[in-house]
Amino acid sequence: MIINMITFAVRQVHYIDQTLESLFQSDGRDLPINLIVGSYDTSHIEKYRGVANIVDWDQASQWQIREGNLRHNCNVNEVRALRYGDDDYCLCCEDDIAFDPHWYSQLMATVDEIGHKDYVLNLGQDRDQVPGRRYAVHTDSYLCGSQAIFYPSKRLRNDVAEYSMQNITSATIDQLIGRYGKQHSALYNTIPPLVSHIGDISCFHVPDPKANRKRERAV
Repeated sequence: MIINMITFAVRQVHYIDQTLESLFQSDGRDLPINLIVGSYDTSHIEKYRGVANIVDWDQASQWQIREGNLRHNCNVNEVRALRYGDDDYCLCCEDDIAFDPHWYSQLMATVDEIGHKDYVLNLGQDRDQVPGRRYAVHTDSYLCGSQAIFYPSKRLRNDVAEYSMQNITSATIDQLIGRYGKQHSALYNTIPPLVSHIGDISCFHVPDPKANRKRERAV
């Protein structure tokens, strides 16, 4: 199993240190980590070279971006995360989550309980509880947030990536993943959630130089 974690240097506030610390303190600490970088700037993660595999931005991805459209560009990077690596078991996640200490063993037990390989599994939603079960069908009309999504096969990841690219301008990536799960396979949630969202500031907020200078003068 691999972890493909998307990350952007453009964030005003970075949470990736906390995210990786929670991972390293969990039972998934030995899993291979691929940091899927959303631009040529890797300054915020250089210290993790040797600890994680940094998947650098490439020219093919650069051709797909839209200047100033962070949501579209985020979609492009999420598709990179879906496609990266040949492992069947893959967790695609964002860089502003905290892992439960026993998330990996709980996830593997959930996978065993599901028993088939045609589903998308959301690790971060606390609704749709079913007593005595490790997972539940996602009953909301759409998926809101893609902080941590598990895919049980490379084929499924490729299919979700292809579907997302075909519809990349019509919705955010979480909506596209949810749409695919509901229409073409199954969309489940773990019971209980195995990660929590710690990001208070979205990567979609571009740093404001004027605001930064005001803060510096105030200090």
